[in-house]
Amino acid sequence: MTYPRFSDVEFQRRNNLAHDLMRREGISALVVFGNSGINRHNEANVFWLTNYLDLHHNYLVFPLDGEATLLTGLVNHVPNARTASVIPDTRWGTYDPAQEIVAKLKNDGIGKGRVGLVGINATFGMGMPFQHYKTLSDSLPEVEWVDVTRDYARLRVIKSEEEFDWLKIAAEYTDDTVTALENEIRVGMTEFDLIGIVEASYRRKGGQPHIAFLRSMPMDAPTACVPAQNVTDRVIQKGDVIIMEISASYWGYSGQIHRPIAVGQDPTPAWQKLFEAGKQAYGQICEAIRPNANEGDVIKAASIIGESGYRIYDDLIHGYGVDIHPPLIDQSCCDYWNAAKPIPAGRTFAEDMAMVVQPNPITPDERMGLQVGALTRVTKNGALSLQKYPMKFVVAKG
Repeated sequence: MTYPRFSDVEFQRRNNLAHDLMRREGISALVVFGNSGINRHNEANVFWLTNYLDLHHNYLVFPLDGEATLLTGLVNHVPNARTASVIPDTRWGTYDPAQEIVAKLKNDGIGKGRVGLVGINATFGMGMPFQHYKTLSDSLPEVEWVDVTRDYARLRVIKSEEEFDWLKIAAEYTDDTVTALENEIRVGMTEFDLIGIVEASYRRKGGQPHIAFLRSMPMDAPTACVPAQNVTDRVIQKGDVIIMEISASYWGYSGQIHRPIAVGQDPTPAWQKLFEAGKQAYGQICEAIRPNANEGDVIKAASIIGESGYRIYDDLIHGYGVDIHPPLIDQSCCDYWNAAKPIPAGRTFAEDMAMVVQPNPITPDERMGLQVGALTRVTKNGALSLQKYPMKFVVAKG
């Protein structure tokens, strides 16, 4: 029994980056936390150094000198974790993982100085549970606990060639979902059936679910501007439109695609106009994204959305691969399209970032909207889509 695994060279690259961070910050160890949120993608920081995706919670104790320890949240997960993990010392964290972390640090001679804490996501301020932190701080009062979640996440922003190989597989699985929907949607199905089509398209190939957001509604009586995270038993009818955001994963690495689907007929003029604005914005954003370009360049490139009388609701772009991270442009960019104020430069793009480009034109009343987009690689020559499914308004015969 084997699981996908990067090469020893790739893991050494990651270890070296983590060690460099620790030396820069004067840190003697990292304590990295993950949980199973968003179909295990809240495990990104632990996974990056261990190759293990847990279905509950776990901790990685990663000293600057000495061997790392992976502590799983549940005891029955240990046998599987030892098969997938690259960390030889993989074991149960017990019902009191913080005390296990304390024991590990003391055993490594770390009772004072600086120790780095890596949570789930710095953007949202998501770290380890308070009870665990309190045990650590009470048990090791001479240790200075330093939050390095954001700094650690930056280590993962530039992807290696091996990582892009995995992202290409994930992108293929994700493309398969749209092909399957185009071919298999039938009038009389429910939204639950559509989720079944999505997951069946890649599960037998070894793909894993990440997200499958979708919403169906009549094209001539729209009710929402973004896909829903929770589908319903609504019955699909001729003349419906289905808007969606789908990511299938290959051992933690995910593609992402957005295409609208018209059921049983061509899109109405209003929906076609909305799609054309999104498609044009998508193309112009891809032309703007390149090394040393910045977020301001992307906001300007997407101005066709505002000029067409639309706004956006979801992010315009965001970093991706395993989890969401910067560069990220949210709906606040709308404020610059119809105003005479300068657009700030924001963050700069670099070669081998993985981005999702996903313009989401919506009507001002928020009753109608769609997304067009794809997982994208930043190359020295510009943006390269990893999704191969055509950029089109899909028509399912129904």
